[in-house]
Parts: sequence; structure tokens; C-alpha cells
Amino acid sequence: MKISEILIEDKIKEKILYKHNIRASEIREALLNNPLVLKISNNRYIGIGNAQSVITVIFEMIKNTAFIITSYSSSDAQRKLYKRKRG
Repeated sequence: MKISEILIEDKIKEKILYKHNIRASEIREALLNNPLVLKISNNRYIGIGNAQSVITVIFEMIKNTAFIITSYSSSDAQRKLYKRKRG
């Protein structure tokens, strides 16, 4: 999957920063640096990637644009999966 553009609405940015303490720059870093991406429904995906720490990003993919829904610190199981698949 090729992600050319990442779009995050301002209200989503604020919510993720306030609730999960994750900045938009961390989301971009995680999704643009070889994330583990799994399809969870029709256009919805979960991306697990490394920024300052391992984070999980839920997004919708339309063409090559990722529309961010939410992001949070990865669970232990998600971290283990990421490390197993991405080393």
C-alpha cells in the first residue's frame, strides 16, 4: 500500500493530542516509515509504526490518501506483532 498524503482534521488532531498525547508529526512519521498495515474493513486500516514510540493509527484510505480517524499508543500485543513483522 502506498500512502502519498496524510490528512488529519484539526478537531481530530486536537483530540488525539489531548486524549492520547500523540502529535500529528508522530502519526506522519509512523505511517511513512514502513508501518505494519492491516485491513480491518472496506476502506479502513490499522497501521502500527514507530515514531518516538510504537503507535497505532486507524485511518481510511481513499486513493493514496490516508484520512486519520484516531491514533493511540500501541498495546503490548500490537507492539509484539509489529516487532515480529517488522523486526
